Order: sequence, then structure tokens, then C-alpha cells
Amino acid sequence: MTLQLAPAPIPSAAWLRDPLAEYRQGDFLMSGTAGSVLGRGTKTLRMNAANSRNVLSEHFGSGPQRPAIAGVLPFRPGKNGEFLIMDTTLRGPRMAGPATAAGAAHGSASRGQRGGTPMAPQAADGHYTDAVAAALKRFSPSGLQKVVLARSRSAALPAPLDITALLARLLGQNPSAHVFAAPLPGNKTLVGASPELLIRRSGTLALSNPLAGSVPRCADPVQDAANAQALLRSAKDLHEHAIVVDMVAAVMGGLCNGLVVPPRPELVCTDSMWHLSTKLEGRLKDPETTSLDLAFALHPTPAVCGWPTKMACDLIEELEESARGFYAGAVGWTDAAGDGEWAVSIRCAEVSNDGVRVHAGAGIVPGSDPQLELAETEAKFRTILAGLGVAP
Repeated sequence: MTLQLAPAPIPSAAWLRDPLAEYRQGDFLMSGTAGSVLGRGTKTLRMNAANSRNVLSEHFGSGPQRPAIAGVLPFRPGKNGEFLIMDTTLRGPRMAGPATAAGAAHGSASRGQRGGTPMAPQAADGHYTDAVAAALKRFSPSGLQKVVLARSRSAALPAPLDITALLARLLGQNPSAHVFAAPLPGNKTLVGASPELLIRRSGTLALSNPLAGSVPRCADPVQDAANAQALLRSAKDLHEHAIVVDMVAAVMGGLCNGLVVPPRPELVCTDSMWHLSTKLEGRLKDPETTSLDLAFALHPTPAVCGWPTKMACDLIEELEESARGFYAGAVGWTDAAGDGEWAVSIRCAEVSNDGVRVHAGAGIVPGSDPQLELAETEAKFRTILAGLGVAP
């Protein structure tokens, strides 16, 4: 196993034994398709798409050497993201959870078990179905095309949550996800296992993999496979997916040459959901465009917001009960060369010493059914709730 190590106080031997053992609160940790990154530093920055280059130039000058940065973008466009300047970075292959982690996630999923978080499922949510019904009245051929509506749950913690144990369970249960822990202000941490790649940059190659159009998994394998095939044929879900792909293609087409956009989506699955997926790939026109630049340009896509963006954002603010914060934003890293990876911050929890908050959303388009959208959010809660030790 070959690792690239920056000068660091973290012993490489310990990293080879167990990357999670080196994580401590305040670090950035992410395992995804570009491998794993553990970042540590004492300096933070706040910036957004409009001022990021000025902020970085002010702090680090205009020379060719860029800082290595990791952090999170909030959902709301124009709001500042929170970024850690990584003085120390450890890079390695994609991490795999402990062999017992998947079983531990399922085994600890019954409420009342030691270590579980008392966050009871709440399938009945009249506010959410009312919000979906209200959104359905706002669509028009020349106006709103799609809006993603989310709901949240929160719980008090009797003792601080073991973030390392949560990460291990998420890695074991979701080996193909982008599993992450990112520091937030106020001694909080954003922890999750996102299935959705916003953008990855490697040299001049840029890749985005939006997901939109979903159906919950089923315990019966025959019915599960039938549901997946029905998703591939669903006019409503294909329309929802096309809205996202068209927007991502338009943005990437302005930044890339030779953009490849497959004509039809494919199926991908998580522990709880089937999704329609499309991978878009191109070569950057400007090699100075970093992965963070690309993340700012793409976020938020219609997969987590809607279309048109401002119209959907305004409706989200009107109809949702609680602010999203960093849910449905982006989480990732950019190294000194400008390479990096950013995932959409879904299937995640905002954790503090005494509480936890989780969100889940569903894409609403003409033809959506409020009860089915509610059921979709319930299914999407499962990933993070299982990691927290709560029954889905």
C-alpha cells in the first residue's frame, strides 16, 4: 500500500493499521472515489463562490502554491462555507469499514439498546405532506419545474457521541458511499455517508455524478429488482433526473471541452435506496480551475434544490420547517494542485456534544404523490439513523 504523506505528527504505521484511530474531533476525514484524506490544521476560513479567490489571495498571496483546503458548503447559495486549512494531510486508498461494522450497524438498530440515540421514527408528518401538496400547486410550464423538500429530526444526547464509532458503522454499511466527518463552528461535526458525487477533479479531468429519481429498497429481492426496473421506466423520475443532468451539463459544458453526457441514466443503489445516476465527464478548458471552483460553480444542483434555482430556494425557505444549514450543501477537499473531491452533503447528521439533527428530502415534480414522497424521506433517513443506532 503506497501512501503520500505530508510532514505530519501522525505515525504512518498507525495510519496503516487503522485510519479511524488517527481521527480526532476537529479533523477533516473523507473516504470516497478519490481515496481517503485525513486533514488537520488550526486555521479556518469562511468564504463563498463570489469571494473565494479574493479570500485565498488575501491569506496566501497570488503565487502558484495553493493551500490544501477541506470543508463544507452550506445549502443556501451565497452563504459562507466553513473551510479548514490542512497543515497536515494523510492520503491513502478508499477506506473499508471493520468486518463487524455492517453487522454492528444493524445489530444496534433497536431503540433502547445501550449506545443508541433516542430518536424515534416519525412516519406521520402532516406538515411535510401539506408542504408537498402546496408545492404541487406552484408548478407551471414557464415557471417552477422542480423543488426538493426536506424534513428534519433532532434528539438530545445524554453523552457526547463517539464519532469514530459512527464513521466505522457508516463505512461498514455503505462501502461505496462518500463517508465523511467535517468540523463545524460551535464544536459541531457534520458526519455522513453520501451516495452522490458533486465533482471530482484529477489533473484536467472533471467528473460529476448527479443522482435524482429514487425509490426505496425492498427486503424481498424479487420485488426489489422489479422496483428498480420500474424506476428506470418511470416518466416522472426520468423527467426529474433530466432536469438535474441538463443543469450540470450546462455548467460543466462552459468549463470543459469534450463533455460526455450519457443519453440515459443507469441504476445505482445504497443500503436503503435505488437512484437514477448519470456520470458526466470532460477536460477542463482552464487547468487553473480547482475542484473547489467546480464545486462552487455547480452547487446547488436541482438534485437538492430544484429548478429554476432561485425560485426553488425561495419556496424551500417558505415551506420547510427548519433551516438546512449544511445539509444538502457540499463536503470535500482540494489539494495544493487543485485536485480534489466534493460530495453532496446528504445522508448526514449535524452532531454536537449534547444533540444531533438529521435531514432527508425528496424531489417534487408535477405528478408527485405527497404520501410517496414522505415514504421516500423515511427510507433516506435509514442510512444515518442506522449509524446512530436508531431503528429505521
